Amino acid sequence: MKFLEHIKYRMSQALWPAIFITVLFYFVFHAVQGNYGLLALRDLDRSLSDIQVVAEATASERKLLETKTSRLTPGNIDPELLGERAREVLGFVSNNERVILIKPSTPAN
Repeated sequence: MKFLEHIKYRMSQALWPAIFITVLFYFVFHAVQGNYGLLALRDLDRSLSDIQVVAEATASERKLLETKTSRLTPGNIDPELLGERAREVLGFVSNNERVILIKPSTPAN
């Protein structure tokens, strides 16, 4: 009987540390693996760097388009750019230009 009481006493002494370790493991696991954990933060940092590269490319493209657009404002029209755009959009060709038509290749049978 004394042996069973000793086991009950030891179990009651080990209960709180076991609960504490279980709760600690739960929080540590979710701090690393959870939706807002360290691994998710690493993935977000990678996504952020990829998005920044795309944003820089888009910004440079936008700057190029803004300079072309500014050259076509009514008060400051660039004749070369206007002619280029007219030929591209309307399909016109100047007298001193040559047009080379290329037949589409047919697949070999």
